[in-house]
Amino acid sequence: MSQSIDVIFYDGVVSRPQQARISASSPSEILIRYGEQLQQQRRYLYDDMVLIGALGKLHPVIELKDDARIEFQAPLPEWFNYGTKGVQHSVWKLERSPSLIIFSLVFVVAFCFALIQWGIPAASHYVAFKLPANTLDKIGDEVEEYVIENMTKPSHLAQGQRDQIKAQYLATIAEGHPAKLIFREGDHLGANAVALPNNTIIITDELIELAHSDQEILGVLAHEQGHLVERHSLQQGLSSLGMSVLYIAMTGDSSDLLTSLPAAMIGANYSRKFEKEADLYALKLMDRKHIEVAHFANFLQRLNDEVAAEEKAEDSTRKSDSDKKTDPSKAQKEQTEENTHLAVLDALSSHPATEERIQMVRDFEKQQQSKHQ
Repeated sequence: MSQSIDVIFYDGVVSRPQQARISASSPSEILIRYGEQLQQQRRYLYDDMVLIGALGKLHPVIELKDDARIEFQAPLPEWFNYGTKGVQHSVWKLERSPSLIIFSLVFVVAFCFALIQWGIPAASHYVAFKLPANTLDKIGDEVEEYVIENMTKPSHLAQGQRDQIKAQYLATIAEGHPAKLIFREGDHLGANAVALPNNTIIITDELIELAHSDQEILGVLAHEQGHLVERHSLQQGLSSLGMSVLYIAMTGDSSDLLTSLPAAMIGANYSRKFEKEADLYALKLMDRKHIEVAHFANFLQRLNDEVAAEEKAEDSTRKSDSDKKTDPSKAQKEQTEENTHLAVLDALSSHPATEERIQMVRDFEKQQQSKHQ
């Protein structure tokens, strides 16, 4: 068996590749001949080498201490006595295995799914309850400022009505952990309430006007109190941030990562799990305080009907506008602004009144009635 092979050699002095030939001069050393007539020689110890692993069809490369470099044109020869050669050969062989490639692809997909489905939410829950209060206040203050300055307007509710709602909230819902209530005209938010990590609940005039009783408002506040107790907004924001980290790991794009958490808390819908937890918290609290949970279901149904009516009106308006002859650039701009507005509304809707949630309230009410009989 030949104890020498042809390679590509970079001598570390000039960048031009040179044809060369290497051979074993001893169990711990190789000899390399290079130059036009292979007239130049160098000797290298295996201990002075760094093996760069191959990938796919690429062959191995050896980096040397004097900035020289050896590029092989085939797998490492049997006589080449580099320490981890066997491991590298096994890896390169596996890389060329179709079955392993398929298995690796399935494994990566399954791992990413598990990470998104369970890993990131579990980590977000852990971190959310480990963050100190001053961190929560700082994050929440940023979100509060954004909502007040960009999403809402000053409230037009009478001061007496606001004071009454606050008093009822403190007496019934707070249970020793009162949040700061802020009343605002909804503007982009519409009929809505938002719970923020700095122990703040923003409630809009439109939501209060939509309610038919104080009990319905208390039901909404109990729901938002559940979000605060469980730190849902922070968990949601951290989950969104975790998705961003996963995206960065795959793409390398880390722009605006550190400033994205407040926006993530505002810009992402609560998961169905979080909504269910907040609903259940509100129902149990209302039951303890002897407030009929039917009030909460009635409000959800009314909110659902209101949203459906608004969507129908918006569809009619868009259809009417499309029939008019307008400047194409202006029409496109208006459509873009409208789409942006609707996207914000969809993102900020923290409690979509779905039939599933309404049914959950009805089922809870029946269970409690059967217990008291």
